[in-house]
Amino acid sequence: MLPLLLSLLSAARADDCDAFAEPRIQHILNRRTSSRARSGNSARLLINGASSFRRRVESAEDAELIFVKTFIFADDDTGRAMVELLARRATEGATVILQYDIKGSLGSIGSLSELRENTDKGELLGDPEMMQRLRAAGVMVVPTNVPRTRRETTRFADVRADLPDGILRRRWALRNFNHFDHEKYWITGHREADGSLSIRAILGGMNIASEYAYGGTTQVDSVTGRSGWRDLDVEITGPVTNDIMRRYLQVLDFNLEQPLQVESAAWNPEQPETGEARIRFVWNQPALGNRRSIERLYRTLMRYTPEGSPIHIQSAYFSPGPRFIVSFIRALQRGRELVVVTNSAESIDVPLIPAASRYQYRLLMRADEDVSLYEWQHRPETGEATLHTKAAAFGHCGPIIIGSANLDGQSSEHNSESVVVIEDPELRKEFEAMFDIDTTPASATRITHDALTRGGPLSWLKQWGVYRVGWYFLSER
Repeated sequence: MLPLLLSLLSAARADDCDAFAEPRIQHILNRRTSSRARSGNSARLLINGASSFRRRVESAEDAELIFVKTFIFADDDTGRAMVELLARRATEGATVILQYDIKGSLGSIGSLSELRENTDKGELLGDPEMMQRLRAAGVMVVPTNVPRTRRETTRFADVRADLPDGILRRRWALRNFNHFDHEKYWITGHREADGSLSIRAILGGMNIASEYAYGGTTQVDSVTGRSGWRDLDVEITGPVTNDIMRRYLQVLDFNLEQPLQVESAAWNPEQPETGEARIRFVWNQPALGNRRSIERLYRTLMRYTPEGSPIHIQSAYFSPGPRFIVSFIRALQRGRELVVVTNSAESIDVPLIPAASRYQYRLLMRADEDVSLYEWQHRPETGEATLHTKAAAFGHCGPIIIGSANLDGQSSEHNSESVVVIEDPELRKEFEAMFDIDTTPASATRITHDALTRGGPLSWLKQWGVYRVGWYFLSER
């Protein structure tokens, strides 16, 4: 009997793998996400900042091109070290470009005094001192998401000073400019012996700040006092890096007054095959009319995950919008095994979100009382104080998603975001090994119905209110 059961399970898993490769599903993904899957790539998981930042430094040391984009560039130990690295490489002859979201970076380093001082003078924001250091070294520094009026600057400063309730009190006033350039890239170009330019891309959830760089270590930042967070990046080579580089240059031109007069072939030559992974690069940017592409990607993969197969989600900020939650409920009703790992009230850095998350837990439990919902344990001593990962896996051996997009209103509705969809059996095994550890009692606590309903109707009312009023603005890291 046991051999027969194992044979049936093996057959089910094989069907599961084949399901996502069907041309019909690939065509739907192409159309719904305006993207194409590229074959012949290699991909490497970079779990925690200790791994990712080591690779960033290594890849920068011999690079001819270093193109960086980040939501947060913090004035802390890591930010200062990255300034020194990028400035040195620029003086040594590398072409170095940095794009950073000025609102995200100001918010992360507590420099609202600078914001207000500039506003009081009737000025818009200028570069912090660390960015001036980079400019002096020859780095092209491109601040993005800069407030364009004194009124916008003042309101943004007021909201950041009054978090979290400032978001709710100024919800409608902020609707037109409470958006962020949330993509994160570390792209390097290396000149090979034959004269060709080889491109490597690191992308995922990590900003340039010590809470990301110190993930998985016992280090504590001497400026902010922050310990490491749990996060995930991926390093990629191969043909899909042309799509990633093209996107970087597109965003760069969007944020420059005058587009760069550089032929794309010089910085983005066609890349050869480097491995067996098939990878799709998906982005959205509402300012360019591309809204909810990543949301459509998730919803499509959930829809076509075979019955009885798992859907594994890791989301730092779990507050999906109405379309998303309907897709989750339908997946549960159709027999998919949903497992979600997100932050607890103790581990999260945006205090309102757990209430919104728990409101949605209730909806998921109504669809399937056995749904597996986990909240991250706050463990600063391990360098994993907060879960910042944005990732998912579909089926027993289907694709995985890694990128910058949270499952929340910010990411779906008005941030610029990007993810990669990776089909690679070996990488999938590594991801599942990580996910299995992340759902053990040492890492996360499973939410029961009793824990969810504790507090009675008043608890539900608070959760409903936070989600209904604030979900659109709840996360920004």
